[in-house]
Amino acid sequence: MPAVCDFIGSRGPRSARVGPARLLLRAALLSLAACGGEEPVFTKLFTSEHFEYYVQEGGTPPCDGTAQWLERYYSANAKFLGATLPPGERIQYYYARSKEGLSRCGTVGAAGCADGTTIYSFNPVHPHEIVHANASLMGQAPALFMEGLADVLGCLNTLDSQGPLDTSDPIETLVETEAFYGWVAANGFGVYNASASFVRFLIDKFGSSRFLSFYARAPQHGSRQEIDAVFQAEFGVRLDEAFSGWRTEPPQYLGDLCLRLMDCDPSMPSLTDTDATLGCGPWGGGFIQEALLRFEVPNDRILHVTMDPVPTDPYFSSSVGFYRCAGGDAVGTFGRATGARLGADRNFYIDPAQPGSAFALDVPPGEYVAWFQGPGETRIHPEVEERLSPMRNTSCQPAEEPLALDDKHPTTLTTRWIERPCQGPWCPGQSWDVSIGTTGGALEAQVVAFGVEPNFSPGELYICSEPCPEDTSHCELLALDTVHNRPVRSKQTFEPGTVLHLGAPAAPFADRFAVRLRVAPE
Repeated sequence: MPAVCDFIGSRGPRSARVGPARLLLRAALLSLAACGGEEPVFTKLFTSEHFEYYVQEGGTPPCDGTAQWLERYYSANAKFLGATLPPGERIQYYYARSKEGLSRCGTVGAAGCADGTTIYSFNPVHPHEIVHANASLMGQAPALFMEGLADVLGCLNTLDSQGPLDTSDPIETLVETEAFYGWVAANGFGVYNASASFVRFLIDKFGSSRFLSFYARAPQHGSRQEIDAVFQAEFGVRLDEAFSGWRTEPPQYLGDLCLRLMDCDPSMPSLTDTDATLGCGPWGGGFIQEALLRFEVPNDRILHVTMDPVPTDPYFSSSVGFYRCAGGDAVGTFGRATGARLGADRNFYIDPAQPGSAFALDVPPGEYVAWFQGPGETRIHPEVEERLSPMRNTSCQPAEEPLALDDKHPTTLTTRWIERPCQGPWCPGQSWDVSIGTTGGALEAQVVAFGVEPNFSPGELYICSEPCPEDTSHCELLALDTVHNRPVRSKQTFEPGTVLHLGAPAAPFADRFAVRLRVAPE
């Protein structure tokens, strides 16, 4: 049976998955023994209900809760696919710690591969490969659909900082498996994003049951005519028609492709006003600890999440990302969940000036997940409130409930998936009201950036004493630092309780908008 090999770039709390590529090997699996080397040795670490887990000799075991995360991914995939392991059978998972440990993947540079229900991977938990193992119980579809599905269901905490996806690769001509990988060999791996985008389009437009029925029947190495015949029988349209419909869809971001089945399963804990303790998570431990917590944004409300650190010794800073369960990254990048500073002794301490942080999520109603990451046994205390939106509508009436700011919690205000029928600083989603906290002071603003790219933030901010003025000459124009990402303060200072009417031009990507605000006391 062929193996599916994956190449994955760096992943971590502040980095996106970069340049994913998968190669379907047409040859049998290779081993070091076949090439004259020694066969890597793996030792069984544990057996769970659906996994037998092995660690390469000399490697560091994953964290103690790894079995639970493997089972969560398997269960979520099995529920969606409608395919389960026969009684008594298990997925064989080999956690490699060296390139020799992945020799069975048959190619240099592979981060993991799946051969039926056998997985080899550099990652303690490899969601993409678990999807392959789950899906192999249904059948082996052509590469375009097999890899697309594994990306749609196997997503981790993906970031949108690179902007809309480039789906220009001609997948219309790559339906046959051999053509698909021939293109990869000659042109690189961007085609995997396009195939995931097309698979997500099919699932959304025609329903998962039709897609999965097609997946189970489509011949992996069939001709285009054979694949098209099965496609038309299952979807009621020809491949060419489906491709044409997909091409007319607006551009997507990487996070939009994801169906977060595991993260948003009802069995996962909820985000509430109790301490969130980071521990063993899908990354498998080591330096990174995690906590995944579900929450709901109700109709006609925003969710305001304020986070404070729970002191520990030593103390570590942590990050958080917010994702929509049905697909999408609410902020577009990770943000700091708590504030820390480096002391003279090179240890981290809670920053007394900005110990916490807050997020005001002005996003469509639905199910979401907060994904916390940080080193050590970090604990965070969140407080969750439902509020009215501080955004102004097309009539430019002041917001009923301005966004309350203070000096201890830099607040990231983000809005996404909101139509803007106009251009300018007073459009819906680009104008809002804030109130100055009890300390009083200047208004401090900062772009929301990934590295040095303020992709989702404007370059200017109007600070006005009335909503939507026709004459902005009486407003203070705050030029945000889009180069070095430093906070910028207003020239004015404001009394406690002052309501400010803010506006900004559109961000570089017009379908999303974010800015970080706080009160800077004197």
